[in-house]
Amino acid sequence: MVQIETSILKAFILLIDVVSAGVIIGYCAVAFVTAVRTRSPAEAHLIVARGALLGMSMKVAASLLKTMQLQTWEQILMFVLIFALRKILKGVFQMESKIPGRREPSGA
Repeated sequence: MVQIETSILKAFILLIDVVSAGVIIGYCAVAFVTAVRTRSPAEAHLIVARGALLGMSMKVAASLLKTMQLQTWEQILMFVLIFALRKILKGVFQMESKIPGRREPSGA
């Protein structure tokens, strides 16, 4: 029974990871199309930043689910390092979207 629960949890974590990667790739594709159509790299940059924030938030959720499987100090330390790196990157992307002179894309 525990084996089945572990397999389901691993499958759910993998699903969240795949969906979050798809979100990031999707936002990058939309940003590319926007940059080509409008010739506005600032607008495209904001779209990528928004997609990265959303995707990383989803990945943090998957990482938190993985904590249910941490058993050694090395695994715990690795989780803390990955979580800290994602938190730092999220902060950088949030600061990027607040840079003066950049405007929010229309329709968002």
